[in-house]
Amino acid sequence: MKHSSVHDTTECVFVLRNYRKGDFEVLYAIDRECFDQGIAYSRGELQSFIERKQSFCIVAEVQSGGTATKTAASPDEGLPAAPDGNAKPEILHPSKRERAGRGARIAGFILIEIHHQGYGHVITIDVLGEHRRQQLGTLLLQAAEERVRKIGGFMMVLETAVNNEAALAFYKTHEYKVIHRLPGYYGKRLDAWFLSKRL
Repeated sequence: MKHSSVHDTTECVFVLRNYRKGDFEVLYAIDRECFDQGIAYSRGELQSFIERKQSFCIVAEVQSGGTATKTAASPDEGLPAAPDGNAKPEILHPSKRERAGRGARIAGFILIEIHHQGYGHVITIDVLGEHRRQQLGTLLLQAAEERVRKIGGFMMVLETAVNNEAALAFYKTHEYKVIHRLPGYYGKRLDAWFLSKRL
């Protein structure tokens, strides 16, 4: 549905894990940082997507002391096939300063909805600006694709704003193809590209 600009170089160590009920306020804050008003989800919209039974959310944590080292993901046991922790999230109200002070803090996330037709729909992929160009977008997208593939999905689909050239280039690098244009997808003034990829 919407996608922050994600570029890839290697600088940090990330660990991927499933969404936990205490993550919501941090993810909501990240979404507000990544997208302008009118594109960022409201609290209710984001919570509704996360809590759907057919959705899963993968969260990326950056490890303290991990700069200038190779980017890495956690072992498969950290990402079971079925999402865990999609219960109503706790209200935490973390500030940016509090997030930065933790030993492990959330740097980004990807939210996917599985459709009964057999494809995964990327609802959003959010990477904080300070962690772009560090392969985090690639780690999140590949982890989501692998999970969809393991449950029998054959395709991934997504939408991105026509003026988000960085996001479009990122998806094309990962073999997503533009299928058609969606007029007024983000409101009357902004169209979207609809992209897909066979798994």
